[in-house]
Amino acid sequence: MDTARTTNGVLIWVVSAVLACVFLVAGIPKITGGDPLWLQAAAMRGFPAWIRTVVGVVEVVGAVALLIPGVAIYAALGLAFLMVPAAITQQMSGEPGVLIPLFLLVLLLLVAWRRDPSATRGLYRSIADAPHPLLREGIIAGVIGATCVAVWFFFVDLLGARPLFTPTTLGRALITFVHPAPMPESPVLYVASYTLFHYIAFACVGTVAAATAAWASEEPAILLGFVMLFAAFEVGFYGFVALLQHVSPLGALAWYQVMTGNIIATIAMGAYLWRIHPRLHDQFVHALDGG
Repeated sequence: MDTARTTNGVLIWVVSAVLACVFLVAGIPKITGGDPLWLQAAAMRGFPAWIRTVVGVVEVVGAVALLIPGVAIYAALGLAFLMVPAAITQQMSGEPGVLIPLFLLVLLLLVAWRRDPSATRGLYRSIADAPHPLLREGIIAGVIGATCVAVWFFFVDLLGARPLFTPTTLGRALITFVHPAPMPESPVLYVASYTLFHYIAFACVGTVAAATAAWASEEPAILLGFVMLFAAFEVGFYGFVALLQHVSPLGALAWYQVMTGNIIATIAMGAYLWRIHPRLHDQFVHALDGG
């Protein structure tokens, strides 16, 4: 039994070290402005430099954290979450390599489980037994974030004397992407379709953020997940809009709108979760002090 446990521990450490190397190879070129030497699926071509830098920093920090026992499972879970939008944008871009982030996702989840099974089970129980209704908190946070972005788009369009231009254009592109066959022109359908997608997406992100906030109230190390959550959300949302630009007249201005709107939404969602989880402040200070 002891031999099997030791072998399992060594294997997980080896997998962790390999994953750390992979994310260092993928992350450092994003920070320096180059392309990965052999992991071309992680190049993020067409993304703005700032988003590549943010993701690169997250990947490098996550790679180092994978080798630190106290935060390894949180780094693995955060990087695993990052692989979801990575796989989606890779598939939607039409470039090869979509199986790479999916394979990394499986390995990261395996590492998170096997590095510290008791801590992983504790995270699960913290969700199942949490006194706060996480789903309700997540939906409220998502509605707050989605509304902030919607209001931001509304005022940008209003200042440009094109009311509802952004949601109409994105809705048209969304329907064109999902249903390539010609459809009758219907601005109401476009706005309604994009608005529905927009709020559902934010509700999902809000639920993950609420769960992360609940965990962080008990374990300060999970605060690392906040940074990775934001990076993953930015990558996924920008990647979606960037792909829609190919079938819409939004142009290069779209990513500035998305970035600003998402920053506003993130601040608003974070303020809400900060207010309903008062222990976050103490745990944040605790994490910074290295306690």
